[in-house]
Amino acid sequence: MKDEYIRQFYNEVNKVLDGDYKIILEPNRDLTEDWIEYDQVKWELEEPIQSLVEKLSKDNILSFEDKILKIYNCICLNYIYDANVLFFFRKDTSDINNVKYIAVDWYGRIIDEKWKENRKKHNRRICYEFARFYAKAINELRGKNDNVEAFMVGDVDNLHYVVGLTGEEYSVILDLDDFNSLKDLTRLKLGLTIKGIKILRDKNGKFKDALDKFNDGRLSELTEVEDVKEKFEVKDTIKYFNSIIDILKKYNIDAQGFFEYMRSIIEHEGIEIEKLWKEDINATEKRYERCLIFDFDSKTYLLDSIDKSLNVVDKEKIDKKIFIFNPEENEYPYYGG
Repeated sequence: MKDEYIRQFYNEVNKVLDGDYKIILEPNRDLTEDWIEYDQVKWELEEPIQSLVEKLSKDNILSFEDKILKIYNCICLNYIYDANVLFFFRKDTSDINNVKYIAVDWYGRIIDEKWKENRKKHNRRICYEFARFYAKAINELRGKNDNVEAFMVGDVDNLHYVVGLTGEEYSVILDLDDFNSLKDLTRLKLGLTIKGIKILRDKNGKFKDALDKFNDGRLSELTEVEDVKEKFEVKDTIKYFNSIIDILKKYNIDAQGFFEYMRSIIEHEGIEIEKLWKEDINATEKRYERCLIFDFDSKTYLLDSIDKSLNVVDKEKIDKKIFIFNPEENEYPYYGG
């Protein structure tokens, strides 16, 4: 790969994204800019990505861009976001004018062999892991083509990592697990369009054409949701929420995906929410999922992401042994992996 393309990509990112970013590469490169970081973890593929890459490498019909989207789709359909990582985020209030959250290094970013073995037992992954094996998969697909390369892109605080793809023809950001919105990890399980890909440069529209082809025939929103929105949104807000919950139960989405979807629906109605965490007592290891509560029409409602339910509650009587408010303000020991 020509280093000039990586430098160009970094400049392109700074023009379109707010904040400070860095590019993370595998070792044994000569780039020494202060915005370059070399990962401490070896990039490796895992199933089912390994088998798909091997199959696509032998395919002489699909374009390189189509293959990239095939892998993107495979990741979204076969993995879920491990929201447990957010439970361990720390809140730094040392500067009242710059309150920020800090990710702990030991949850997925700097790992050991034990971590890898634990991860083989389930399909929960976080952004560091997705970015590593997705970038690795793309680079294996490109083979000896030095005109394009994939790598990791992260904010300087290590809160979120994505895949950067750049070369002579285009520069693209691939983000399938943005935890501030409805992730493509969830959207694609629902059969919806990809929204987590941002094209920075595309000289001949090559990547855009492939993305448009993938999205062709897919909807931006579920038809069933549009129907109940028209039927209940104005007339009965709570019935509207419960109708959407019934729809989501028909699909294969996890607790985190359910939370994201319902949060976007509820906040769209101008309702202020408060997040809390629920211990998944049926999990094989101790872990937590995000839930939320909100006030509406003189009542307090709990959206339970594990049970996928919405119920009236007394906030003061919520079981504090199962539900935790503001975990970012405390220190919790690490569980599982």
